[in-house]
Amino acid sequence: MQVRVLPPQLAVSRGDALLDLTTVAIVLDPEFGSRLFAVAEAHPVWIVDSPVNRPAIEGVWAQRRQDRVAREVNVFRAIDGLSPADHVSALLRSIDSAHGKGVQHPPYRALMVEGASADDALSSALRSRGMSVTRTTATGFRATFDAA
Repeated sequence: MQVRVLPPQLAVSRGDALLDLTTVAIVLDPEFGSRLFAVAEAHPVWIVDSPVNRPAIEGVWAQRRQDRVAREVNVFRAIDGLSPADHVSALLRSIDSAHGKGVQHPPYRALMVEGASADDALSSALRSRGMSVTRTTATGFRATFDAA
């Protein structure tokens, strides 16, 4: 396993590696499943509850208790009729409360989003918060805060 070394103010020890608190993952993919383990080892995660994701969520929680390591996995429910942009906008309020300015130093600087494309609505929602999409992937995108 490759371990990334971050300055102490940017990470929390997980025993054998570091949890990067400056990047938060949002998983909107209800079929994400066991891929959660790798993401949760690196970043705080907000993941949609689903029959496929639930066993992985509970597995990460059990592993966290057993290993006594910091892994932050938060679960939310998809609301019928809300777009990915609506879900991300709502989640960002909670993420700001958990990882934003005044809560952690330094605050989170980037988002990894899985299970949604950076369409116009989502890009607009991010821009309204001072963020821009910096990279797209086949399954999502990464966004960062614009330089002040």
